[in-house]
Amino acid sequence: MRISEWIQAGFAIILALAAWFSPLPDRRRVAVTLLALIAVVAIALGRLSIFVLSPESASILRDWLPVPLTLIPYWQTGQFFLSPNPKIQSWLLSSDHALFGMAARTGIQVSPSVRLTMEWAYALCYPLVPLGLAVLYFAGLRRYADVFWFNVLAPTYLCYAITPFFPALPPRDLESGPRRSKSRVFNLWILEHGSIHAISFPSAHVASALGVALVLLHYLPVAGVISLVIGFWIGVAAVVGRYHYTLDVVLGALVTLLIYAAWAAHLIPSTFFTAPAMSFAALP
Repeated sequence: MRISEWIQAGFAIILALAAWFSPLPDRRRVAVTLLALIAVVAIALGRLSIFVLSPESASILRDWLPVPLTLIPYWQTGQFFLSPNPKIQSWLLSSDHALFGMAARTGIQVSPSVRLTMEWAYALCYPLVPLGLAVLYFAGLRRYADVFWFNVLAPTYLCYAITPFFPALPPRDLESGPRRSKSRVFNLWILEHGSIHAISFPSAHVASALGVALVLLHYLPVAGVISLVIGFWIGVAAVVGRYHYTLDVVLGALVTLLIYAAWAAHLIPSTFFTAPAMSFAALP
């Protein structure tokens, strides 16, 4: 199995087991377990696809399968959210208010046009991950797909693992946010229908966006710089748009930086990563 498959299957199973040892309603435990089953079956079918597809097609399928499966641990984590912790929520809000007070004293103001670019940037947090993989493909570097997924999935899933211990509503649900432009309405609509209606702590959006940027920066510096700028703006947009607290964003970036540093320093054995070309000859 590829390291991305180990991460996704392992994390889904761990959350399913944790659900049965947590004070959750039975229907939520069943939901977490069924989601884990979907992830495991999808990964198994992806591996078995080599018997019905060409080796190259099967390998490409496995390169892209993590894209939809990334949603599963997010929805699993949401089942652990029963109610916000008032102390944690108050602490996060007060930290933001202190930061905003400092910014106000400097005279910094955000114009409507700048806010609009932030909403556009925040909307990019959804397609940014598959776009990053597509860039590797177009550059002829799909052999690094497993490295890409490790640096994206490991920090993102670590953020999900920490989230249940910091139950809080997003700041947009606790105070009035910026004026509702069409772009903001679009972002809020997505969150209303697809989010867990709680924060991920640290911010998984920021963690995944930075993971994409760092991998591209490592192999394709120009694309990496562009992605890094977008990732930075996503983080700013998350705070200014009240999608996340400042601490969420900072810690999300820190988690990714630490995991990337461990990989770059070769603390993660290279034998853990499977080059897609190897799967053409045999199923890894």
